[in-house]
Amino acid sequence: MSDHDQQQLHSLVLSAELNSENENVEQLGPIIKSIYDTERQEAFLEQLATFVRKKEGEIERMCNSNYQEFVHSVDQLLKVRQGTVNLKNKIIDLNYDVQKSGKKVAAKKKELIQTRKIQKNIDEAVDTFQLCLHVLDMANRVNHLVEERKYYSALRVLEELQTVHLRKVIQYDFAKHMHESIPVMQNSVKDAVTKEMKEWLYRVREVTRQVGKIAMEQMSLRQKRWKVKVSQNPDLRSVPVSSPIEIVMNEENEFNIINNDEVLIDFKPLYQCLHIHEELGKLSEFKTNYEEDRRAQANLVLSESYTLRDSNEKGFEAFLQDVVGFFVIEQIIVQSTQNFRSRAEVDSLWNTVIAKVVKIVAESLDDCRDPELFQRIKFSLFTFIQTLEDYGYNVNTFTDLVLIIFQKYSDMLKHKFSVDFHQTIIDDDYMPMQVSFREEYDAVVDACWFKEDNRISQGFPKQLPFSQAYPSCCLDIKNFVNQYYEFAEEDSKKYSYVDDIVQQTLDHLLIDHVDGALRGKLQSTNMSLIVQIIINLEYFENACGELEKLLKAKRSSHRGGKIKLYAIDEFRETRKKAEKRIFELVNSKIDDFLEIADLILNPDVKKINSNAIINFDLDVTFLENFARGLDDPNIADAFLELRQIVTLLQVENAEEYLDPSLRNRKYSHLRPADVVNLFEKWLRGDQTVVSMDTEERARKRAMEGVVRSLRLSSS
Repeated sequence: MSDHDQQQLHSLVLSAELNSENENVEQLGPIIKSIYDTERQEAFLEQLATFVRKKEGEIERMCNSNYQEFVHSVDQLLKVRQGTVNLKNKIIDLNYDVQKSGKKVAAKKKELIQTRKIQKNIDEAVDTFQLCLHVLDMANRVNHLVEERKYYSALRVLEELQTVHLRKVIQYDFAKHMHESIPVMQNSVKDAVTKEMKEWLYRVREVTRQVGKIAMEQMSLRQKRWKVKVSQNPDLRSVPVSSPIEIVMNEENEFNIINNDEVLIDFKPLYQCLHIHEELGKLSEFKTNYEEDRRAQANLVLSESYTLRDSNEKGFEAFLQDVVGFFVIEQIIVQSTQNFRSRAEVDSLWNTVIAKVVKIVAESLDDCRDPELFQRIKFSLFTFIQTLEDYGYNVNTFTDLVLIIFQKYSDMLKHKFSVDFHQTIIDDDYMPMQVSFREEYDAVVDACWFKEDNRISQGFPKQLPFSQAYPSCCLDIKNFVNQYYEFAEEDSKKYSYVDDIVQQTLDHLLIDHVDGALRGKLQSTNMSLIVQIIINLEYFENACGELEKLLKAKRSSHRGGKIKLYAIDEFRETRKKAEKRIFELVNSKIDDFLEIADLILNPDVKKINSNAIINFDLDVTFLENFARGLDDPNIADAFLELRQIVTLLQVENAEEYLDPSLRNRKYSHLRPADVVNLFEKWLRGDQTVVSMDTEERARKRAMEGVVRSLRLSSS
């Protein structure tokens, strides 16, 4: 028995001694229960017997010392013994009850343990089942999220499923299979978001033209507003549109190009697709695919065909709008994303596309023959260039195209005005121009920079030195320059060759179609026509100087240097050829007159009449006038003998030839024998005496007297 049991038994005995009336049975319960729980019944009984023997010895000793007390003690002992017997019986009964109860408890306990095991298994099965259901539900939820286009949420669910929930049920085959299927499910999410993005790309392609149209319209409005501001403040002339100053001063520039009443582009599908590919580590793949898709769409834009043959620029404008819209959207994507579309990548695509754009536009311009249509095309094209430049694209490649545009337009104007010049030269009468009214005169002065000098008669009608062709050509030339610079507008500030083209074209017009046409006329034998051409050429030379001033005034203010029209040298050279041609004609005419003079004086010619002398006088007068215009006295003297012959035959008193002083002054080149010959031919060829009036008879008598006197003198 343990010390604890002994102490309990000792306490029980002491309690019995103190109160023999009470059996203290209630105290036995815990002790007996403890004994049975520890299965020490035999040890307890032995200890109890030992305890009894000990007490008997004490009793015996006490009895020996005190019999009464012994007797009394025996009585008490008997009572104790009786109590012990009772106690033992109760213990036995209690033991039986405990044994009986213990078996039931043990059975219940075993049943409880089994039940708890079953419940535990059930709980574990339920928990596992719940986990499996949750896993399956999450897998199903991924599909629903994809259907709802909540792709990022679907990826997060897959990640949670893979890293948390599947690990709890990974021992099951379905979980292992599902775990292996996670990449497939991620790809399905990627495929779904990519499909939506491609659908978005298709929708974007459908509104690209509208975006480009709005962007170009906005740029056109900005240009108009800026022109108004420049007109109000001339200091802003050198400030172009899209410059920082213009952007600050044009407060109305703020306009959402992709979110307005006409078009709305939601970039969510693109951003969502970009985010999903980043999460899956597939950004490089997405960038490559996107680049291929956009290049394909760019090629579709470039494959659109249009023609300008029918004076319809709608196809041309639509093409430009498609290109602008495409690259405006690209620029927005560059600015609104990170690590996706770099500026270098977009510029690479831009350089590829723009080279083809230049080629397509340049080829299409070959079909345009209408200057007014060309004006509209140029406006659209320059708005196109300005818009793209405003969005940060390099437009230097368009320099060659701009050169082609201005060259083609100048060629069109050149063709148009060359026809006008040709017709003007053909229709000219090559006679000094007559103006009858002040208004007509002012119009001529304004058209050809004419400055009146003392050679021009006062009052009206008034004769001008040049022919009608000169002011007509000058007016056409002015119109050519004005139309060209109206076409160029402010572009000469940006493109210096704009001024060079008009200068070269104007030179070609003047040289090929004005000077060339006049030069072709020099083969004529009409001396008055050649003289008028010389006068016209002189004025065209002066007009070249005025044209140089006009071009300098029109050219951009930042360009210096001298403007030189080479046509002035050609006009000068042609004038020299015309003068040479005049000399050729004059020499020929002189030869003809000398032949006539010889014929008049030749003995073979028997007679001459007044009509011949009148015609002869007209020719001599023309030669004299021309010779005076040349300021060459030697040429004028060549006609002196002819003039003296005409004067002598037309003089009223032929006898003045006999006066030595008059003969030396008026007829110094006429020999007496020639005079006799002339008078005799005149007298033979003139009218009969019957048909003569009094004066004619007197002239005849005078001529006859001169002939007699000269014959007598010679004999």
